[in-house]
Amino acid sequence: MIVFASNATGWDEQAQALIPGGMVDAYISPILAHLDPSAYRVERQPRPGAVNAYLSMRGRYRVRREIGKVGVMIDHGIADKDYRRGLKMSTFHYVTVPGPTVADRVVSGGVPRRKVVQVGYPKLDPLFNGDVPRVPRPAGGRIRVLWAPTHGGGSEAWQDGNRAAPGAGATSWWAREEVLSALDPDLFELTEAPHPRHRPDKRATLAEYASADVVIADGGSTIYEAWALGLPVVFPSWVTRDRNLERAGGATLEARIYRERIGYHADSPQHLADLVAQAAEEGQGERAVQFVAGVLPPEVRGRGGELHAEFLAGLDAAKWRGRG
Repeated sequence: MIVFASNATGWDEQAQALIPGGMVDAYISPILAHLDPSAYRVERQPRPGAVNAYLSMRGRYRVRREIGKVGVMIDHGIADKDYRRGLKMSTFHYVTVPGPTVADRVVSGGVPRRKVVQVGYPKLDPLFNGDVPRVPRPAGGRIRVLWAPTHGGGSEAWQDGNRAAPGAGATSWWAREEVLSALDPDLFELTEAPHPRHRPDKRATLAEYASADVVIADGGSTIYEAWALGLPVVFPSWVTRDRNLERAGGATLEARIYRERIGYHADSPQHLADLVAQAAEEGQGERAVQFVAGVLPPEVRGRGGELHAEFLAGLDAAKWRGRG
């Protein structure tokens, strides 16, 4: 039996079920489509004896050691943030990653390469496969801008974010008015997509990409999701540069993006509108294309659900000898 152990943000405690369209539902639904319904359960906590697939860090669950026959960290996003590294991963038998760039980051943090498995990124499968169709911009229409910041800092306990947490400096969540007021509504059609933790419906950013021309992102998964989908990303760097550069001593993928100025980096609010217009005109740029190809390779785009399902089903069928 495969048990998908949800994180708190994607789980409805009252219904004892996933939040429809939430971060965990969006991630695992393409996996479940490739599994026999009798082969899995979706629950909040891992189960004894199961192949437990965790959508968050071990510390977010009631157990501190593996109680199943296999423990797999599949996480819930694609950003680096120094999450899948070192001691944090030591109690999992396997750590899944979307592609080779993230695999190298995990290994450089001390996780044995034999534990790291590249299986794509299922959340975006509906967009890659056309289940969520692209919506072309009408001729002469305003530039469609999607503001998709990461959460406001702190753990899942901070539903509104924690401005005092170190991670709060990596996001434009706290600078909403400053960022959005820089975009003239006569020229730009703006859609807001906060992190699921901060949305009343708790839904993940997904369908919004289908009708966007440019994405404003900062320090989370929406950077890589937008790039993988061929959308240019503009960074409000005057707000988010410093924290993204310093996290994990500058070793994260986000630090590299800011350090090398991959994508479009606005150094002031006055710079933002011009860069958004430039991004809409010129596209994401070759450096962004090459960078995200290592994070989520083109050959696995649209196949994340299939690859995850194949890997997990293989573990469930195997005779496990307890290798950690």
